[in-house]
Amino acid sequence: MPGYNQLRRAYGLPARRTFRAVTGEASESWPSDPDLTAGKEIDDPSALDFVALFDAGGKRVDPSSEAAEASVTRGVRRTPLAARLKAVYGSVDRVDAFVGMVAEPHVRGTEFGELQLAIWSRQFEALRDGDRFFYRNDPGLEMIRRVYGVDFRRDLGDVIALNTDIPRSELAPDVFRVRPDFMV
Repeated sequence: MPGYNQLRRAYGLPARRTFRAVTGEASESWPSDPDLTAGKEIDDPSALDFVALFDAGGKRVDPSSEAAEASVTRGVRRTPLAARLKAVYGSVDRVDAFVGMVAEPHVRGTEFGELQLAIWSRQFEALRDGDRFFYRNDPGLEMIRRVYGVDFRRDLGDVIALNTDIPRSELAPDVFRVRPDFMV
């Protein structure tokens, strides 16, 4: 199994040289915290304590409140992940590929870091391109469009408009998303 940086290079991504670059955090140093056992921070369970919790709107949530159970979407731990990775691995080149890719910050609009997104993208493209039944791989589609004027490039909004009395202009461009003005 290749290491994290080896796998990044295999997918055409630049290698990471620091643990901060892996996690996207500002520091890879242990905080000077009197609650941590000096010199043995990596073995101290309190290093994993949450020091701040936040809801989806970025508002701080009191850990002892009922909201902490239901609405927390992000937490800040006592120590940065980069510091813990550095203590365990010592060098970025020794980081396990799986650990490194799940430690990466998410690419905007996705639930994946850069490496995971590259892996999944390549895999799904290969599945699509290798599937002889994938609708865009059918050579007859272009002939059907040319001869009969039937175009296979339709989205769900187009299908809804064609099969109901709702004009396409009244439907959202992406019918899978609720318009903000439609929310109750």
